[in-house]
Amino acid sequence: MKRALVLLILLAGLALAERPLAVATIPPYAALARAVLGDGWRVESLVPPGANPHVFSPTPADVKKVARARLVIMNGLGLDGWLLDKLVRPNNLGARVYRAEDSLGPLVRPLPSGAPDPHVWSDPVAMTFVVCDLARAAGEADPENAAAYLERARAYKLQLFELDRAIRERLAAAPTNRFVAYKNPFTYLAARYDLERVYLITPNPAAQPSPRELAEAAKMLARSGLGYLVAPLQLEAEAARVARSLGVKPALIDLLNQTGDDYLAVWEANGRVLARALGAEE
Repeated sequence: MKRALVLLILLAGLALAERPLAVATIPPYAALARAVLGDGWRVESLVPPGANPHVFSPTPADVKKVARARLVIMNGLGLDGWLLDKLVRPNNLGARVYRAEDSLGPLVRPLPSGAPDPHVWSDPVAMTFVVCDLARAAGEADPENAAAYLERARAYKLQLFELDRAIRERLAAAPTNRFVAYKNPFTYLAARYDLERVYLITPNPAAQPSPRELAEAAKMLARSGLGYLVAPLQLEAEAARVARSLGVKPALIDLLNQTGDDYLAVWEANGRVLARALGAEE
């Protein structure tokens, strides 16, 4: 009996090791990839949940991971160029790379600086294009199961549209569409859901807010009757300190899957947070 159990464990481990590997640069794309690829693949993220992908420094272990991957998924738009610059090109890796940027075209929106805003995954509707193209990329890597990937992508696309509808209804019930943001402009959320960002404190994420910025933010919050400062969850302590100085509460949006590895669940929760920031009742 014990020998049979050991054999089963070894066989299970062998099956796990034989699954093709997909590597995403950031957790949101790993979550989308799991939904499209299913249990037949092993999906990993290079950047840990909540870590800053802009300043991520890959390790030699990451080189090996990308070298083993059947499919590599990146965002593009200046967010994770280190994948190509530090992993793929210097090591002559022949990885098949899918860039979400290539699926989105006119859906890409600018930052206040004029550069493209890389946070495209914060728009559930934009991700309907991504999951379909991701399924096609997976089908090219694994033609035998191409139809299954497309079928999963179509089903998940419907769930993304349902998520969009639920967020839209929740925000429509709020008494205002105005918000003040901290460090992240939340460009895609504002555009998708017809929100007005009345002020952005410290557009440069590496800087600290100046007294002038804080005074302007306090004026905008008071004028709009807002009780929350919308900020990224990964800046929780910093955002809480700034919100407290302004006499409001932080409304923390999970951009990088700190709270879970299910894209739909994370953004459903983000929709609730944003609605609360706009004054919707619980």
